[in-house]
Amino acid sequence: MLKLKYLFENFVLAKECIRFYEYSEETLDEMLPFFRISSNAIYPFRAGENAQKVCFLRISPIEEKSFEDVVTEISLIEWLIEKGFSAMKPVPMKSGERAKQVATEWGKYNVSCFENVSGESLEDVEGTLDIVKGYGHTLGKMHALLKEYPEQEDRRDHTMLLDEIKERFEKYEAPKAVKEELLSVCKELEKQEISAGTYGVIHYDFEPDNVFYDAESGLFSVIDFDDAIRCWYALDIVRALDALDEIVEEDMVKVAEQRFMEGYRSATD
Repeated sequence: MLKLKYLFENFVLAKECIRFYEYSEETLDEMLPFFRISSNAIYPFRAGENAQKVCFLRISPIEEKSFEDVVTEISLIEWLIEKGFSAMKPVPMKSGERAKQVATEWGKYNVSCFENVSGESLEDVEGTLDIVKGYGHTLGKMHALLKEYPEQEDRRDHTMLLDEIKERFEKYEAPKAVKEELLSVCKELEKQEISAGTYGVIHYDFEPDNVFYDAESGLFSVIDFDDAIRCWYALDIVRALDALDEIVEEDMVKVAEQRFMEGYRSATD
């Protein structure tokens, strides 16, 4: 989540950044009000040559996210797409660049853009056990590919996250009990196996709002890779299982967990 000062719409900034792309100017003011801001500011617009195609401008202040992290994310997504995985497609700028750091009167920002994916997010569809199984299969397919990902760039891992938590505890003078709990968590994680089959690049936010289902084609697509880190694959699984109550009724959750894992195991161990 961005700091409070960034959680407000800035249509002037959005228009300044959208000019790097081909866009439909006549529909711009109609589209921008459908913005969303959380860890990034997201502004929708229609592509220039194809006014039916919706794209999403994404901007983030450099003090909140490094340009290197943005480039690393885009590289990962493009690699997955090349392997046949359905994910949000990066949109190149007029210059051909996939991302850019720009200086504005509001400060420096990272600018990137992605195409809309087909279908609806799983939190908005009428959940069935078949959809849950497909949800699990999609995660398994992604993990199967990521186990082969030839990662060369630096990427955050779970130890860096724990260090960041520790720094914040010190900065805000967290109670002793909280610090002891962090130490306990760290010790437990040190016992977990780290191997090519258990640990690698994960999505980190594989929840229903980031997975889209197209009922007509049966295609599942994944968005929002900007939190991807190196961690245990099990974390993606646990977070997805924990969110199944957003897809199915509460009395179906236990069966849904089984169907999710059935779908997952149909793609990878």
